[in-house]
Amino acid sequence: MNINPSIFKAYDIRGVYLDEITPEAAYRIGRAFAQYIWVTVLNKERSPLIVVNADARASSPELRAELLRGLLDEKCHVIDCGLSTTPLHYFSINHLQADGGVMVTASHNPAKYNGFKLSRRGAEPIGEGTGMEEIRNTVLRGIFPVPDEKGTVTEDNLQMAYLDYLCSLVDISKIKNMRVVFDVGNGMVGLILPKLLERLHLETTILFGDIDMTFPNHEANPVKDETLHVLQKTIIEKHADVGFAFDGDGDRVRFMTSSGFAVRGDITIALFAEYFLQNHPGEKIVFDSARSSRVVTERVQEAGGIVVESRVGNTFIKKHMRKENAIFGGEVSGHYCHRDFFFAESALLSMLRLLIILSENEKIADELVKPFLRYVSSGEVNVSVAEKDKALDNVVVHYKDAQEVKYIDGVSIVYEDFWFNVRPSNTEPLLRITMEAKEKGVLEKQLTDILNLVRNL
Repeated sequence: MNINPSIFKAYDIRGVYLDEITPEAAYRIGRAFAQYIWVTVLNKERSPLIVVNADARASSPELRAELLRGLLDEKCHVIDCGLSTTPLHYFSINHLQADGGVMVTASHNPAKYNGFKLSRRGAEPIGEGTGMEEIRNTVLRGIFPVPDEKGTVTEDNLQMAYLDYLCSLVDISKIKNMRVVFDVGNGMVGLILPKLLERLHLETTILFGDIDMTFPNHEANPVKDETLHVLQKTIIEKHADVGFAFDGDGDRVRFMTSSGFAVRGDITIALFAEYFLQNHPGEKIVFDSARSSRVVTERVQEAGGIVVESRVGNTFIKKHMRKENAIFGGEVSGHYCHRDFFFAESALLSMLRLLIILSENEKIADELVKPFLRYVSSGEVNVSVAEKDKALDNVVVHYKDAQEVKYIDGVSIVYEDFWFNVRPSNTEPLLRITMEAKEKGVLEKQLTDILNLVRNL
């Protein structure tokens, strides 16, 4: 049986169940992943210890069963930790001192999708340039020895240990009594959030808290403003102090102020940077500079921190964080990674730290965010182009008088009163343009100019 190579992405393995992600693919992924860990992590010295978790999609049980079959045929010792958020999975890998882990999930994608997030020891992600190509090639070849013996499976549940660990990182006694609205989006955070709230003194409203990964109310993707309407309305109706929206597998979060203003991910990165650098000046902050506001760089530097720019993608953020021993890293999409959480993201840990920030300030959330809204932004604009490389070359030539040109992710062009990034999509014939300026009129003119440039090739 042929496996669709398109399921192997830069950060994970993902596709439409049965059309692209098949039980046979799951079995091969289990075997290929185990071989990769056996060779690269263990130097063939012993059988791997692997943690497996899954989300609650209808297709997850079958995919998990076939994944387990593949791992067992490679003599792995598997600890099946059951239903989980992705951050709980990362915690489980570390808590159990496993050699690697597999999370069966398609994150925020619609119900017809499923996939796998792969990690090495320490919950270090496997993605483009860090093992994904080797695993893909092994899966596509599909040649495996007939197993002469099987591995073992045991079960564990680490939900309470995970919550204990989160609460050891944050002094929850300092969180003031606030009105808070949570939009779980019928995702996996609903498994753990109620148990965490039992430890906090908050007046809470939970929206769409039942786990139903057909996502009957809205897509569990808080980066999309259109998914936040009910949260916004409820915050205003309840006179809440703050709101939080989570994605499907619980590794991303977006927060909303008492006025119903949905705070962009890059502004949240700046807020977190200020928080960490107050007590840890000189530390490094990693972020995806291609999509982020200039205010992130400015606030990091103003607070005495060191800027580390990264490509878009949480695997790249984490790679830089580990290399630089950065205290915090963030992505516009809402991935916020913490050094004391294995250089990984936890939406619940980010939520707790945002509640601490609000509790330690006299200002309401809107007032805290306002100083960071210095510039006007286009957001990410997607443009269809037939020849992405040629279009990028034309951009560089056209803006040859720029003050600065950077090639960290696509190309970034900097002028005094505006700046922008153009980067190609990994999977589609698109260019993604993000522009920011000091004034709205400048933004509108310059955005029109570059759109005309790339469209008229």
